[in-house]
Amino acid sequence: MTVRGTRRPAVLSRSTLTLTALTSLFAFVLLAIAVAHGSSPYGFEDPAISWLGTRPAVGSWDNVAELLAAPAIGAAFVVSVALGVARRGFFRVVVYAALAVTAFLISEHVAKPLVQRSYVGELTFPSGNVTAVSATALALWLAAYPLIGKRARTITLAIGVGWTLLMTLAVVGALWHTPLDALGSIFLSVGIVTGGAAVLEQAMAALPSKDVR
Repeated sequence: MTVRGTRRPAVLSRSTLTLTALTSLFAFVLLAIAVAHGSSPYGFEDPAISWLGTRPAVGSWDNVAELLAAPAIGAAFVVSVALGVARRGFFRVVVYAALAVTAFLISEHVAKPLVQRSYVGELTFPSGNVTAVSATALALWLAAYPLIGKRARTITLAIGVGWTLLMTLAVVGALWHTPLDALGSIFLSVGIVTGGAAVLEQAMAALPSKDVR
C-alpha cells in the first residue's frame, strides 16, 4: 500500500511574499532618494539621537550592538541548523541563511556606495548591523515556519522583532547611525528576504513529494 506523504505547510502565499517584497523595496528606494548625499541627521532624528546617545550611554550601547551582532547571529544560526537537522530541513535553513547574507552584502557593497549618506564621517545608510540582524531574524523565521508549530512561530517572530528593535536602539545610541539609517535597513532586509522567499517557496513547491511506503 502506498500512502502519499503530506507536504509541509507553505510559509506564506507567493503573492503575499511578492507584494511584501515590492512594497518594502519601493519604500527603501524612496527613503534612499530622500537621504542621498546627506551629511547630517534630519531635525526630527535629533531628539532620538540625543536621548539615546548621551555620552555616558554611548559606550554601553557600543557593547550591546557588538553583542547583538556576530555572537547573536551565530547563536541563531546554530539553533536553526540544529532544528533543521532534527526536522529534516537542513537544506532549507542553509538556503534561507544565504538570503540573509545576500541582504547584508547588498546593504554594504551596493546600497551604501550608491546612496552616499554620511554621519560622523562614515557612510551609514543603510546600517549594516541592523540589516544583518533583521535579515537574519526574518530569514531564519521563514526557514523554520513549516518546521515548528503555530505557538513557536509567534514566539520566534516576537524574539526576532525585539532583536531588531534593540539593535536599532543600540546603533543609534552608540552614535553609529541615525534612525532613518536603521529604518532603511529594515525595508531593505524585508524586501530582499521576502522576494527571495517568493522564488524559493515556488521552487520547493515544484519538487515532487516523496511517497511513504
